Amino acid sequence: MPMLQIGKTNIPYTVRESSRAKHQRIVVTPEAVEVVVPPNTPGEQITAFLDTKRHWLFNAVEDCRIEQTTPQPQSYVNGAKIPYRGRRLLLKVENADVDEVVITCKSSFYVQVPRYLTETERHCAIVAAFERWMRDRAEENARSFATTYARKLNIKPPPVRLADQKHTWGTCGKDGIIRINWHLIQAPKAAMEYVIAHEVVHLLHRHHGDAFWETLSSVMSDWQEQKTLLESWERRDFKR
Repeated sequence: MPMLQIGKTNIPYTVRESSRAKHQRIVVTPEAVEVVVPPNTPGEQITAFLDTKRHWLFNAVEDCRIEQTTPQPQSYVNGAKIPYRGRRLLLKVENADVDEVVITCKSSFYVQVPRYLTETERHCAIVAAFERWMRDRAEENARSFATTYARKLNIKPPPVRLADQKHTWGTCGKDGIIRINWHLIQAPKAAMEYVIAHEVVHLLHRHHGDAFWETLSSVMSDWQEQKTLLESWERRDFKR
């Protein structure tokens, strides 16, 4: 098994080629580190890619090693980490001359907060702003995926609504409306894509029989991998 040495830490990893991969990416779980690459990617290109991700990979592996026996409430102070699309991004908060909380996301979350807010008001404003921000992106992603898979199936793109279900990630109602748990925006993007594709297929097959899985496979050949990714993330990172 290939090994990446970062300082005194050796990180073993596997490489998997995927016909769906347009770019190289790294999947880190408590069990393993996997590099997913497009078919026929040269080995030296993979090595160079890993070299650019050394700092990120070290932190991601360390995060996976931290066992939290008691889930802690999400913190919204400087230095906190906010879950987003399968990663935990650093939060940087500053007072600014703004009228409402402003959130910018690049490789970290940058949050500007009105100077005049009290500490209690500040916390509540940041929490509310993050929920709005996450919901907006969840809805945008969900609609995009729903449109993509509806077109693949030659059916009309369905209406998509956000929900906050306790025990399911998505549903397809008899009214033809797909409802998606907005917390999926915290999951890896491929996991969210699987949920949407799954529910779009239910527009044709309202069961989990052979016809359902055959249709899903026709539009998402690696759905089993995406489903496993979702389940792994849910066990490891999601806090209900």
